Amino acid sequence: MLPQWFVLLAAGVGGLLVGSFLNAWAYRLPRDISIAKGRSFCPACSAPLRWQDNIPLFSYLVLRGRCRVCGARISWRYPAGEATT
Repeated sequence: MLPQWFVLLAAGVGGLLVGSFLNAWAYRLPRDISIAKGRSFCPACSAPLRWQDNIPLFSYLVLRGRCRVCGARISWRYPAGEATT
């Protein structure tokens, strides 16, 4: 049997990943952008995100809610959606 802390950690990480996907889907769907092709990008400057900038919740905190390339603010809705999921 797995320890309870491990199950909670796995559920938390899974929730963050699903929340991140749902955020991307919610942004791309009304703009007719494929969810299956292309990398995540900054909505302000369209610069592709580095892999380390695409870690749910953690990268938002590290970058202090700003794009690494252009410095534009990233909406609080992205980490809120990830954390809620």
